[in-house]
Amino acid sequence: MAGLGFGPTDFALFEIDDPEERGTALAGTLLPKLLGLSTSCLAGLSRVAGQQLHLHPARIHHRREAAPQELLVAFSESARGYRGLPFLGVALTREHLHARVGVRGESPRREPMRRALEREAPNLARKGKPFRRLRQFVGWNFEELPELAPAHSGAFWLEVAEGLAAGRPGLDVGIAWTRDEARSVALGDLLGVFRDLAPLYKLLAGAG
Repeated sequence: MAGLGFGPTDFALFEIDDPEERGTALAGTLLPKLLGLSTSCLAGLSRVAGQQLHLHPARIHHRREAAPQELLVAFSESARGYRGLPFLGVALTREHLHARVGVRGESPRREPMRRALEREAPNLARKGKPFRRLRQFVGWNFEELPELAPAHSGAFWLEVAEGLAAGRPGLDVGIAWTRDEARSVALGDLLGVFRDLAPLYKLLAGAG
């Protein structure tokens, strides 16, 4: 099975020092490749999610003071965007390829999602294998990966739920492959990880 096609030259774009040059390189070279992958897996992700998903490419801000640290393509139930909604995301950073479930931005949906996570925390903790490589990326510095999450603990899921409270940063969990591992990751591997993460996404999507 062929790999996803991301190699050393792709990840090296994040090492460009000048913020504007990095943003231009990511937009012109890496984003089209990531969009091609995302289009290829859209139907599969919709099946995994149990609903029609819509693709939302990353917005790359060309700012002198802040070089882009992450390139994300998100998939959500809305064609208008994913702010405040649960999303599945494929992301690239300097050292990693990610498959993520997240909620970013405020919306009336966040409180029902928080309550649903609190209610289902014990059940999520019993999932075991699907969440064994889970990491929490809220507040991540885009360099060294966060430690593996204690997803077998109900207390962990209560902490994740608290991130959905008003004024809190939201939810961002998933798994990551190193840039070396990413060379051999195939589309089926990526969809398999999202299949593991699907119970969390469906819980959030069904709330409210």
